[in-house]
Amino acid sequence: MKTIISTGLLCLLLGGCGVINKARVPDEVPNWRIGYTMPSFYPVRVTKAYGINKTEDWTSILHTHSQFMKVSDFKRVQEYLPNYDGYGLPLNLFTVSNYAQIKYTNHLPDKVVLYWTSLFDAKFYITELNVTPKMKALMYQKQNQVEADGIHRSCYQTTFDFGFLPNGQVKVWLEGCGKYTYVTELSPIATPNTDYNGSTYSDHNQTRNSVLKRAKKANATLVPIPWNKVNKIYTSKNYTVEQLH
Repeated sequence: MKTIISTGLLCLLLGGCGVINKARVPDEVPNWRIGYTMPSFYPVRVTKAYGINKTEDWTSILHTHSQFMKVSDFKRVQEYLPNYDGYGLPLNLFTVSNYAQIKYTNHLPDKVVLYWTSLFDAKFYITELNVTPKMKALMYQKQNQVEADGIHRSCYQTTFDFGFLPNGQVKVWLEGCGKYTYVTELSPIATPNTDYNGSTYSDHNQTRNSVLKRAKKANATLVPIPWNKVNKIYTSKNYTVEQLH
């Protein structure tokens, strides 16, 4: 299998590297990316993310990092969304963390796979998104956006935004052109006993304590989960939220 990654070791682990033929996709289409958002009181950590294209025989690894507690900080999110309550999903340019592929392609994957950890209870999940023909059609559709300077510019919705919920569910939007287009909610395909790197429940004691301290400081209750609040989304007035039809 051809693999879009930067290190020889990962090439060996995933079955060899190769070059993608980009003849069928216009160069102006941006390389696809992934974004993560989560409730401040129920933060998560993504330990592995990659896209797979079976037809073209490649796997593309996404960059990841460990600063999810900082990104999801309650006061930080409120700087951009003043009405945010800490429980819902914040959809905003500065509250959704975006990650690029290690080696870029604008060919879309058939599937996106995420390994992630719910930090408030140290549970581990694997989520798979099947990228449907409707999703691909929208992502390759050239659109126009009026920017702050009043100029119309072409744009594409080529970012997969994942919103993580405290029970292992994940909501998915396609983002770009000042829009979030909701596509689906996913259940985990597996709940392993460790994360992708082999960390266990006990390895997350310090992080769980940090999550509890964050909630206590804000006088917030984590259990039982207030689903009427967690299922809400918050976004800026200059963004629109739509649904894929």
